[in-house]
Amino acid sequence: MAGFAKRPRRKNPAVKSHRKYDMPTDEDTVSSYANAGYFDDDDDDDEPDLGAHKKNRSRTRVIYDDDIMTSRKKKPNIFIRALTAIFPVKGDGVKESVRKVIFDIAVVAFVITGGMVLRDVIGEAHSSAVVDPMIEGWYDTVGGGNSSNGGSDAEDRETQIEKIKGTLNMTDAEIEKVEAEKPGIQPSFIKLYSENSDVVGWISLGGKDDPIVKINYPVVKAEDNDYYLTHDYLKNEEQRGAIFADYRNVFEPDRLSANTILYGHNMWNGETMFAKLSRYYEPNAFSDPAEYKNDPLLFYKQHPTLTFNTLYEDAQWKVFACVLFNTQEQLGEVYPYLNYRDFPNEATFNSFILDIMDRSVLWTDVDLTYGDEILTLSTCYYPYTKERADTRCAVFARKVRPGESAEVDVSKAQRNPDPLMFTFQYEVRGGGSWGGRKWDTSKLLSYNG
Repeated sequence: MAGFAKRPRRKNPAVKSHRKYDMPTDEDTVSSYANAGYFDDDDDDDEPDLGAHKKNRSRTRVIYDDDIMTSRKKKPNIFIRALTAIFPVKGDGVKESVRKVIFDIAVVAFVITGGMVLRDVIGEAHSSAVVDPMIEGWYDTVGGGNSSNGGSDAEDRETQIEKIKGTLNMTDAEIEKVEAEKPGIQPSFIKLYSENSDVVGWISLGGKDDPIVKINYPVVKAEDNDYYLTHDYLKNEEQRGAIFADYRNVFEPDRLSANTILYGHNMWNGETMFAKLSRYYEPNAFSDPAEYKNDPLLFYKQHPTLTFNTLYEDAQWKVFACVLFNTQEQLGEVYPYLNYRDFPNEATFNSFILDIMDRSVLWTDVDLTYGDEILTLSTCYYPYTKERADTRCAVFARKVRPGESAEVDVSKAQRNPDPLMFTFQYEVRGGGSWGGRKWDTSKLLSYNG
């Protein structure tokens, strides 16, 4: 068909539809189209050569739909499309821009939270795999924790000092320096104290082979209750912190506070630091064995006593109560259990024990009397989630008296069916109120009420 260039091969023969467009007739434009491949300069063998007439003929080209598709502008690569889908760009409406901003903020928050969790995971792995065996070795080398009352008198002092020099590589001068600063210090604490003079004791719950719990840490005390929240017992910055005593407590050779208060984190893994203490309150629904869930008192029955040794004395303590305390006034009562460190008289002591037992979730066969030394172990615990209620779990124990057996008849332990709770707890349970004191007050020997 004279006057037309050879029809270009269609990429898709199935496409039959086509459109015709008039092509320009001026020579320069025609030449540019030909150079671009729109016309075939070679004549068809079966068509006559039109010569000069070819340049002046009106030219029309058939352009098929598949040609249009291939000539369309290419889409941006997937990376560019992803960025424009996430971040606000020119042309976005107000709603679309706001949506993208909210999404971006959520992503940033997720990354930060994930980083914090990862840091905690690494920190906990470091804690259990490296630090604990080392500090236990320092303490156990000279008998700390190995005998029924802590081990310090299992061998004579001279033998223990020789172990310190031989095994822990301490010189006579280093040992003498510690003994001059802390006259009467037990040999099991000399190495620890030489590394950190804030050390005041050692807390243990559960044995080395206990499959459920092993709390076994040095106890330190600073000039406030903040420092050891983020530092370990050697003053290294650590997320897990340390087990530390209230800075107002007294640790002297001939005097210990009537109520010694120890703090420790409840770590995310439910295992380290003071995390296991919450089992006295209730079993962990996700990790504890089935027998714990069937018998909420089983943890107490297996761990009715603990060991807390100071620089000057080894002692065992009998657990007698566990309470969940509120810290937010808008949620109800905020009981000041941390303000009781000494009891000036019998009435104050009795009032404190009565208040604790009214709120305790467990009752035991342990008796108490004015003059007893009390140990309070406090940790964070959020059975209602921290966002709803910032709460603390506290376990209370009484020091074994001189000449008294450390044995406890756990068969007499009971679960308190109606502990005194703060307002928020009653609201969560759908209402109700406290039914009054029901525990056996004869266990408080100094109380005649």
